[in-house]
Amino acid sequence: MAPQNQLVHTQHIVPRWHLQRFTDAHGVLWVYKQNLPTKESRAKGECWERDFYEYSVKGRCTSNRYENWLARIENDAAPIVEKLISLEPLGTSDAAVWASYVASLFLRTQKVREQKAAAMIEETQSPDFIRDLQHEILRAGELVFAEDLRNQVEAFRASIESSSSYYHLVGLEKSTAALGEALMTKNWHVLQSPMERCFVLSDCPVTTVELAPNQQRPGVGFGHTLAAIFLPITPQYAFVAAPALSQWKPVVSPRVVDSINQLTVWFAHKRVFAHANLPQIKALVNGEFGLSSGCNGLGSRRQEARG
Repeated sequence: MAPQNQLVHTQHIVPRWHLQRFTDAHGVLWVYKQNLPTKESRAKGECWERDFYEYSVKGRCTSNRYENWLARIENDAAPIVEKLISLEPLGTSDAAVWASYVASLFLRTQKVREQKAAAMIEETQSPDFIRDLQHEILRAGELVFAEDLRNQVEAFRASIESSSSYYHLVGLEKSTAALGEALMTKNWHVLQSPMERCFVLSDCPVTTVELAPNQQRPGVGFGHTLAAIFLPITPQYAFVAAPALSQWKPVVSPRVVDSINQLTVWFAHKRVFAHANLPQIKALVNGEFGLSSGCNGLGSRRQEARG
């Protein structure tokens, strides 16, 4: 009999290799939480939950399906960071890998899970939900009786309520593909911080903002024409996918670094990470932690309910 594969139960929400890039020369990762002392940690001990990417619904078990899928994406993406930092042009294949990584990293977090599940449960309880869903299906050329739809939606909602990971995971692959495609339509840049500044990371590390004239609106969807998507990749460098007409200097000003860090802190779920214990970062976390919902731009919930 062939040996069974050992299941992985300690599942990182932000990959260890990405966290490791924000450690100091001794491998220390400085962890900031609002109104608490900054603590020293290690990449291995942060941003993980036991069986976070598993669920069991009606006898169906995931058995590391999503953990293995995400591991393949992050392992393929890890070598691309050096290419980005060195400003080496990416081929189509590498670009697609990196787009999938950024999209999955946005979607795989605790914050997105909580918000998607809560929004879906609330929406499916609306009196108009079944009627609107039936109308959408009819426009696509299919007639489904309202009672049948109601039974399907109630079963779907029961699955969400019985397993916090269910709704998050069943749409993860499709949502990652959709957001990855949106990323591929934008212009990519790597921003370098000046010597007196550094980028920070959080447990919800991918952030978005609308770069409208005289206005910047955090939390806009990936597919929005004016959306810019940010991901810090080291304390010195950050990736941005932005509208074609936006201009970025290779070495940005301290003000731009401060703005990106503010966005990172706004989007954070519980923790912010840096390679050093810095008073200005502590002040930022204490003052402006978690002010953005950070969960816009996802697909139609009605379509996901049907899927």
